[in-house]
Amino acid sequence: MFDGITRRYDFLNRLLSFGRDLFWRRALARRIVTRNYPGRFLDLATGSGDQLLAIKSLWPYANLVGLDFSDNMLSLAEKKIAKFYPDQDSEIELVLGDAYCPPFPPSSFDSVTISFGLRNLPDRPRIYEKVLELLKPGGRFLILELFFDPRGFWAPLHRFHLETITPLLAFLLFQEEEKAYRYLTKSILNFPHPMVILSELEEAGFRGNEYLTYTFGSTMLLWGQKPLE
Repeated sequence: MFDGITRRYDFLNRLLSFGRDLFWRRALARRIVTRNYPGRFLDLATGSGDQLLAIKSLWPYANLVGLDFSDNMLSLAEKKIAKFYPDQDSEIELVLGDAYCPPFPPSSFDSVTISFGLRNLPDRPRIYEKVLELLKPGGRFLILELFFDPRGFWAPLHRFHLETITPLLAFLLFQEEEKAYRYLTKSILNFPHPMVILSELEEAGFRGNEYLTYTFGSTMLLWGQKPLE
């Protein structure tokens, strides 16, 4: 599915979020931590590379790795990175792989991030287990995700945007991709509340777990630490 929507992915993300997705990604980048400057960070389900670029803008000397299972998405990410950093080694590595079986040794990263990808990975406990393994002691796991709170003040407007505006725009602009965006809408509506994810992180072994919400409660940013050994 993600291979099939690569051509319009960034455009629709900007359009449907009114450009706020770039702000959310920078908010995540500001909460990254490292125990050994300049740091080594992994972005899971990196897609077209926007989160890597947001991190790079705030951590210019860090070593960054992006992992994704879609070859087309990684090709797009590679082109974007080359566009922004044409004359230098950007210290960004792109890896084709599975988030459930990341090809890295334990304790490889100071922080691990995942942006708008956790809802597409149904076995969340397994992801938490892998991230804990990959993090250095004291390292941070950061999650950026869209969600729907039916109790929120803006819930009716938010539901209308998700169930009507998003698929309508996808249909009018790119009919062949409408089915994919209907799936993405459904995945947002079904994703748990931030408090549920915090409980899952606690149960998995993360500590100091916190969260923030943005843009009328439509977006969550959560983080937790791997305990010091």
